[in-house]
Amino acid sequence: MTYWLSYCLIGLVGGGGLLAMLISVHRSRRYNRPWLENLLLMTLTVFLTGMGIEFYFKLFFAQSDTIPTLAQANWRERYYTGTMNSLGFRDKEWTADMVAGKTKVMVVGDSFVEGVGIENPADRFSNRLGDKLGANFVVFNVGQSGANTTDEIKLITEYPYKPNILIFTYFVNDVEGPAAWERGMVRPPRIEIQPYLVPLVKNSYAFNFFYWRIFRFMQAGQPDEKWDWLLNVYNNPEVWWLHQQDLLSIYQGAKSEHIPLIVVAFPAMNHITESQVVTQKVLDLYRQQGVPTLDVAPLIADIPTADLLASPVDPHPSEKVHALVADALYEMIQKLGSKK
Repeated sequence: MTYWLSYCLIGLVGGGGLLAMLISVHRSRRYNRPWLENLLLMTLTVFLTGMGIEFYFKLFFAQSDTIPTLAQANWRERYYTGTMNSLGFRDKEWTADMVAGKTKVMVVGDSFVEGVGIENPADRFSNRLGDKLGANFVVFNVGQSGANTTDEIKLITEYPYKPNILIFTYFVNDVEGPAAWERGMVRPPRIEIQPYLVPLVKNSYAFNFFYWRIFRFMQAGQPDEKWDWLLNVYNNPEVWWLHQQDLLSIYQGAKSEHIPLIVVAFPAMNHITESQVVTQKVLDLYRQQGVPTLDVAPLIADIPTADLLASPVDPHPSEKVHALVADALYEMIQKLGSKK
């Protein structure tokens, strides 16, 4: 409401003022200067064009992004509204009657599971898996953006329904948590907007779009500080040892409850080869315990990077990646059933 009030006021005052000046100059003999009339006309045209561009970016442009842009806020409002259940997950409002007598599959993880970048939740791998498994199964999506492994353990233990199959989804930044923070390994700070530009970047959808596009253009080819920091965290022996304990606690908890565990490891969509340094350590850890694992990297190795991304500015997995993961998990669950 505040935005639209400001937009209308600026439009009325700015456009009305320029139009009034133009009419006054045109009618007045005192200001019989064609250049001044032309200047005002050009200024009014530029102003109205700018207002039109602003209107478009506010009302029509929505794009998933890793930077909290206004286009990202538009995207989230458009595709998240009404999709969150009372537990805070982007999932159905499950009831005891809905899950009674069915095989319950829990998919737990971070934004990759939640489906950031995926417009329709039905296109996520958890939902596709549920469709493939059929009516005798229910698949819980227990994904929470920004969750690390410590958080995910809590999500598993506090969920109201005990699963019959647990799918633990790992992403390369899941190591970020207390083990790293307590050793002073805090991720590089967020990008700061120049103070004098904050009012425009925070409040104008058009200016916000062009600001971040120019920023990305200027950053192209620069070292990825966040990625370099993440690799350093994994190379810290103390942090990795503590992180292993969290990872193993998921295995031990599932084993103690006689719940089959499947581990899925996602690479960074824009750092697939580099990610394998991390994902291989995690996969090897679980394979040593005899846990079935799914390494997503080989599934997507031959796919162009542009087809892997949720959007050109969001390296979350695309619908195509979700579909491939769902197919692979379906085959793994079928094998679990054949072993019983």
